[in-house]
Order: sequence, then structure tokens, then C-alpha cells
Amino acid sequence: MRGDPAAQLEKRLGYRFRDPSLLQRALTHRSASQKHSERLEFLGDAVLGLVIAEQLHQRFIAADEGALSRMRAALVRRESLLEVAHAWQLAELAKVGGGERTADGFLRSPSIIANMVESLIGAVFTDGGWPAARDLVLTAWQKLLASVEDGSARDAKTRLQEWTQAYGRGLPEYEIRDAGVHAAPRFLAECRIQGVLQGQGTGERKKDAEQEAAAEALRVLKH
Repeated sequence: MRGDPAAQLEKRLGYRFRDPSLLQRALTHRSASQKHSERLEFLGDAVLGLVIAEQLHQRFIAADEGALSRMRAALVRRESLLEVAHAWQLAELAKVGGGERTADGFLRSPSIIANMVESLIGAVFTDGGWPAARDLVLTAWQKLLASVEDGSARDAKTRLQEWTQAYGRGLPEYEIRDAGVHAAPRFLAECRIQGVLQGQGTGERKKDAEQEAAAEALRVLKH
């Protein structure tokens, strides 16, 4: 019998797994088991990209390749994945090794649940095929796709800069620290507004860390 957390997640996904082991694997980080989610993540990344590309191709008939590529990048970036992960309430369900959570139980790296979104897409594709995976993505990305259509999908750094300039707060400043080649995540970013620390972020790339720091700063400033 499936536990309540798994059943509740399936309800949020709008999909019931025929093979429950796929769901459990999708939720398992490599720090917790040798039977982890990375292969499903690889598959889910490809499925997500194709579904989004198909939608943009259909919705924006006059857009050229460059514009479509930029829109796709905005929809599959980590910030978008984290929005979906939050809606699916994945943080508490992630199966990780002890070193991946803080003493308070929070995940040390947001990239874990961002990647888990992709692994769940891969698991649904494996379990139910293209129609099920496509429906999952279209439902989860409904608001994000709408934001592209109304022109509001801009990266976090751009939106933060627009906000600070509109309110006379100057330009955001970013400081990047490199934790080393073998560290995960490798880069740590801090975002300051008029010298005050407002956001922090991590990522395998400098750009990802800065975007995450900018997104956090924007949330702090708006509230």
C-alpha cells in the first residue's frame, strides 16, 4: 500500500503511477542511495524541453528561432523549476543524505528540488508515455506559459534591476565565491542593494547562483 505522502504527491501531480518504484526513485537524490534519480532527470530534462518547444512553436507563429530560444530558456531555467517544485511541495519529500539538510531540516541546495522536478517528469514519461508527461508539463507550466505570452517572463536579475531603479535604490551588486571544482553547488552568490545583503544563491554555474540570489532579494524587498 502506498503511503499518504506519495498519494498526496500523485494528487498534486494529477497522475497516478502504475509503477510506484519510479516515483520513489524520482524523489531519491544520489546522496541517499545508489538507486537515485539522475537518469530520470536526464530524461525529464529532454521531455520538458520538447513540450515547451512545441508549445512555443504553436503559440508564437511569427517568432524567429532566437526569440523562441530565449522564451524556452526562461521557462526551463532553475527559477521556473523551483516555482513548480514549490507547487508540488517537493522539499519535504526529497530523499537525501544527512549532509544535504541543515540542522533545521532544510535542503542545503535548492538545485536538488529543481532537478527533482525534471526527474518526476522523466518518471511520468517512463510510466505513462508521452501523453501523460505532456499533460503533466502543460498543467504545471500553465501560469509560466501565460507569463511568456503577456511578456512578463524576465529573468530575476532583470526584474530586480527594474525594481531597484524604479524605487531609486541604485543597481544591485553581486559577489561570487567559488567553493571549488568538486563542491556541489560550486558557486555561492550574494546580492546587495545599497550595500545591504538582500539575497543569497547557489549553483553549479555563476549565472545560476546570481539568478537565485536576485530572486531571493526581489522576494525580500517586495515583502
